[in-house]
Amino acid sequence: MEEVLQRLAEVSICQQQIVEHHATRQGRAEEELTAVRTAAAQRVPLPDPRGQATRLLPKMTADDYVEAFLQVFKNTAQCEAWPEDEWARALAPLLTGEAQQAYFSLPFAAAEDYNEVKREILARLGFSPVCAAQQFHEWEFKPHMPARAQAAELSRIAQHWLLEGSPTAAQVAERVVVDRLLRALPRAHRQAVGMRNPANTQELVEAIELADAVHHHEAGDRALPFPRRVVQARRPLEGAPRPVSRPTVPPPRDEPMPSAEPPSPP
Repeated sequence: MEEVLQRLAEVSICQQQIVEHHATRQGRAEEELTAVRTAAAQRVPLPDPRGQATRLLPKMTADDYVEAFLQVFKNTAQCEAWPEDEWARALAPLLTGEAQQAYFSLPFAAAEDYNEVKREILARLGFSPVCAAQQFHEWEFKPHMPARAQAAELSRIAQHWLLEGSPTAAQVAERVVVDRLLRALPRAHRQAVGMRNPANTQELVEAIELADAVHHHEAGDRALPFPRRVVQARRPLEGAPRPVSRPTVPPPRDEPMPSAEPPSPP
């Protein structure tokens, strides 16, 4: 009996050694396979987003709506898992006209940032948040067009004005305050302050104060440099005789000459 138990123990130990040996070999095989895959991935470059963009997307045309075109590009880039730092380079070959000029007008560092490129393109084509605010206030309902389409258009304008840059709720409220205060200013102040494009209430107040200072300075320059001299009549001294005014003699009056002698009496 003891021999049988000893034999079974030896068989169990042998099986355990075999299992450990197979596990070790399997681990080494998996490591070698991982190394081979890594080396292959390093040798085979990933597809260039620029080439994929020109293959998947058409070039922008004059009839394209720029915001819709940029949204389609962004959706494609996210779906294809392109690195975000490659988006600007992938977008560049698709641009034409004013959008292309906006891209090439940026410095090198800004041209590599997709958000900066998008902001410059929209500003060049009149789609900046300031322009969106103007469009929002000038919007009018058109009875001959579908109400659903007009509501979507107004919503898009409002979102571009108020939600550009993913602001917080406080920043959205501040944008509304800045816009309302800017529109309530006098015309001269509104033009001067609007050129500074204030982004918050503090910048707006500083711009208004600067416009006030310039206005007061210009008003001071337009004033007379010296006060006018008022000439007053001299008062006679006490006790001095007053001058006697002489009566005014009318000038001699010319009488008409008779054209013929009067007839003599009979």
